[in-house]
Amino acid sequence: MGKQLSGEETFSFDNADVGFTMLDYWRFHYSNIFDLQDTIAEFIVAKALDIHESQNDQYWTLWDLTYRNKRVEIKETSYYHSFNADGKISKQRVFDIHKSNGGYDKTSGNTELIRQNDLYIFCLNTGITEEESYPLNLNNWEFYIVPTKIINEQCGDNKTISLGRIKSLGFTAVSYNDLRKEVDAVIDAV
Repeated sequence: MGKQLSGEETFSFDNADVGFTMLDYWRFHYSNIFDLQDTIAEFIVAKALDIHESQNDQYWTLWDLTYRNKRVEIKETSYYHSFNADGKISKQRVFDIHKSNGGYDKTSGNTELIRQNDLYIFCLNTGITEEESYPLNLNNWEFYIVPTKIINEQCGDNKTISLGRIKSLGFTAVSYNDLRKEVDAVIDAV
């Protein structure tokens, strides 16, 4: 994991400050937060679980977070997308649950296609409009905590799972306020 930046770091040319910073870069490239909801969801879950540094900063890790010695995969979906300017919103919400090959991770030695995590946290931004779905308002999020064992048993080789299927398996929405308590309860029950 690389050094965490403050945003005050400056760009330079010939050892001279050229007048713009990492914060300028972040604003330039990462200010449309509606297109960053997958990483925002990871951040929200990490904060709820009292994890202060990214464990998935390279984006190709086999799972997103490790919490209480469990490998946690965080998946996100939403109704509103900034590219839906025509106002059409799909009511069908799905999450990726594909199996992966850990062979590229030289530490695992695992080349079998399996789900590499112990627990899924499915994050749904419930808003339909831009205003209702502002991702920094934690009231706009629902979380569904599902052990990977259940996904394996109920979904087999499926690559996605719908929100409706998650609910039909008996999993209910958890608010941000209760997320850590519910994650702990699911881990304790497994």
